Amino acid sequence: MEIRRLRQIACTVIFSILLLLGRIIINKSELIQLSFKVQFVIAILFLVYGFALALWEIKNDLPLFWGSGSSVFNIGVINSALIIGVSIFFFASNAIYGLCAFGVEVTLYILIFMFEWK
Repeated sequence: MEIRRLRQIACTVIFSILLLLGRIIINKSELIQLSFKVQFVIAILFLVYGFALALWEIKNDLPLFWGSGSSVFNIGVINSALIIGVSIFFFASNAIYGLCAFGVEVTLYILIFMFEWK
């Protein structure tokens, strides 16, 4: 496995942990008042988009931060690692769901990046 792919996996873990911790803090303050079903649907959409983006990044051999500052809104980092982290954020309606989503999604992400998909 290439060093760049290890960086991508590390970036996914870091983004996911930060967003999961942020969500746990938000849950305690009750700032998000979305229903569980709405959060689940949003999480699934981000999950599918994140994994599709990961496969596209591998197929096109893109660098780690290929979308940095080049988006329409110049919002900074756009890559599959961040999208997977956002998915975990929405799955974490409580800490147990968030930790389970973190484990499953990061494991799947590692498996995707272990293989050559060209």
